[in-house]
Amino acid sequence: MNTGCLLIISAENLLLVPFWLTWWFYLLLMVIVVIAGYIYHRINMNAVLHQKADVERKLLERTELLSYSKLSVQRAREDEARANHNKSLLISKISHDIRTPMNTIMGMTALLNETALNYEQQEYTSTILYSGENLLSIINEILMNDILEYSKIESGRELEAKEFDLRTNIEEVLDIFASKAGQTDIELAYDISEKVPVQLMGDALRLRQILMNFVENALRFTTRGEVFIGVKLVEQKEDYRLKLEFEVRDTGVGLSPEKLASLANNLKSETTEGTNSGLDIALTVCKKLVRLMDGSVKVESQEKKGTTFKFTILMSAGKQTPHKNTQAEMLKLTGKKILIADDSFTVGHLLKKQFDSWKLVPFLADSGKQALALLAQQGSFDLALIDMQMPEMNGIELAKSIKQLFPELPIILLNKTGNEDYKKHSALFSSVIDKPLKQHVLSGQVLNLLWQKGKDGLANDQQKQKLSVEFAKQYPLNILIAEDDKMNQKLVSKVLNKLGYEPHVSENGKDVLEEVSQKNYDLILMDVQMPEMDGLEATRMIRVCLTEQPIIIAMTANTLQGDREECLKAGMDDYISKPVRLDGLVNIIEKWALQGQQGQ
Repeated sequence: MNTGCLLIISAENLLLVPFWLTWWFYLLLMVIVVIAGYIYHRINMNAVLHQKADVERKLLERTELLSYSKLSVQRAREDEARANHNKSLLISKISHDIRTPMNTIMGMTALLNETALNYEQQEYTSTILYSGENLLSIINEILMNDILEYSKIESGRELEAKEFDLRTNIEEVLDIFASKAGQTDIELAYDISEKVPVQLMGDALRLRQILMNFVENALRFTTRGEVFIGVKLVEQKEDYRLKLEFEVRDTGVGLSPEKLASLANNLKSETTEGTNSGLDIALTVCKKLVRLMDGSVKVESQEKKGTTFKFTILMSAGKQTPHKNTQAEMLKLTGKKILIADDSFTVGHLLKKQFDSWKLVPFLADSGKQALALLAQQGSFDLALIDMQMPEMNGIELAKSIKQLFPELPIILLNKTGNEDYKKHSALFSSVIDKPLKQHVLSGQVLNLLWQKGKDGLANDQQKQKLSVEFAKQYPLNILIAEDDKMNQKLVSKVLNKLGYEPHVSENGKDVLEEVSQKNYDLILMDVQMPEMDGLEATRMIRVCLTEQPIIIAMTANTLQGDREECLKAGMDDYISKPVRLDGLVNIIEKWALQGQQGQ
C-alpha cells in the first residue's frame, strides 16, 4: 500500500519535469545543430566554388588577353623588322645601282685623264671627275642621313664581339668625308695613343656609327680648321677589358652657353625627348649606342672656337697581330732626316710623332719660308713632306724652291682629296699622298722612296705605277676579276692591263669556283652582287675547298654600314668600294703584294 503511493508520486513528479530538461530535447538540439552546420558548410562551399569559378574565368580572360597582347607585340616587331629590312634593301639597291655605272664613268674618265691630252681636254675630264665626286658626296650625305634615322631603330640590338683593326676603322670613317673636306679648308686627322692596342675585340660597326655621326655634325658646323679624332686608354679593368676614351674635336662655330647647357643636360638624362635638330638627333643615337657599350658621353665647347665630344666605351684587346709589321720595316731607315712642312699644327705634330716612333729624325716647319730656313741650316735632308695648301707659299712654290737648292731631294706632296693642281708640275714630286693620311700608305711611300732610292719624279713614278708593265714586274700576280657588269669588267681589265697584268674575268660565283679549281690565283677582285652565286657565297666556298688560298678583295658598290663587315665575315681579306679610284686600286694591290712578298 505504501509502496504504490510512492511510485505514483514519482511518476507524477516525472510528468512535471520541463521538456527542455529531458534527454529528448538535447538529442533534438544536437540534430538541429548538425543540420544547421551542414547547411552552413554547404553554403560556404558553394560560395567558395563560385568565387573559384569567377577567379578562373577572370584568369582565363586575362591569359587570353595577355596572349593576344604578346601576339600583337610579336606581329608589330615582325612588321617593324620587315620594314627595316626592306628599308635596308632599298638603300642598298639605290647605292648599288647608282655606284655601278658611276664606277665606269669615273674610272674611264680617270684613265682618259692619264693619257696625253691638251689643256682643253684635261679641263673637260677634270670637270667630269669633279662633278662625279660632288655627286658621290650628295649620295653619301643622303644615305648617311637615312642610316642615321635607321640607327635609332637598330640601336637597341645586342652588341657584336668581333676582332677588328681600330686604325682601319677610323680611317674608313674619315675616308667617307674626305671629298667633302677636300673642297673646304678643313683638315681631317686622327691619333691613337701608343697604349691603345690597334687590334680590338668589340662591335666595330657601332663604333663606326658613333664616329660617323659626330664627324658629320662637326663638318656641318665647321668651315675651316680641322676635325680631329683622338683615342686614348683610360683604364684597364680587372676583367681585362679596356676603357677607351674617344674625342671628336672641331674648330667650328662652337656652342653658346645656353646650347651647351642644354646638350649637357641631354647627355645626363635617360630620356630622348626634345631632339629636333640634326645635332640633337645624332647625339641621341650616339648616346644610346655609347650606353649600350657601357660608356658615357660629354661635351665641351667654346663659342666661336669649336666643340669637342668625348665618349668612353669598354672593349677588349684583340689576339691577332697586324698583317704588316710597319715598325720593323721602318727600322731600316733609322736616322734618316725628314723635313715636314705643314701649316696645320695638328697634322704637323702628328707626322712628327709618327716619324719619331719610326726612329727617323723629323724637322717641323709651319710655312714654306720656315722650311727653306731649315734647309739652309741643316743642309741635306733625305726626304721632304710638304702640304699643298699653305699661306704665302703653297706646296708647288715651295717644291720649286727646294728643287733649285737640292734637285735630288725626293718630295712627297700632301694633297687634298680631289685637288689636281699639282699635275701641271708633276715632275717636282716623287709621290703624292691624299689627305686624310693613312699610316700604311705613308709608310709604304716613305719606305719605297728612301729604301729603294726612288727619286725620279712623280711623272715617271706614275708611269711606273699606272701606265707601265713595270708595276706587274715588281709585283707579279695572277689576278681573277669576278664582275657581272660588262662595263666594269672592261674598266678593271683596262686598269690592270696598264699595270702589266693579264687578268681572267668571271661573270658570277659559279664561274669563279670553276676557274679557281683549274688554276691557282694570287688575288681575286670579287664583286658581291652577281647572278647565280654572289661573291659572299663564292668566297665561303673558296675558303673551305681550296688548299692554296688567294687574297680576295671585295670590289663592290655595297657601301652601307655593315657591308664591309659582311665581306670580311665571309672570308674576304680587304674591301674597296665603287666607284674605284685608280690610286686606291693600285695601293690595295701593292699592299697585298708586299705582304705576300714579306711572307715568302
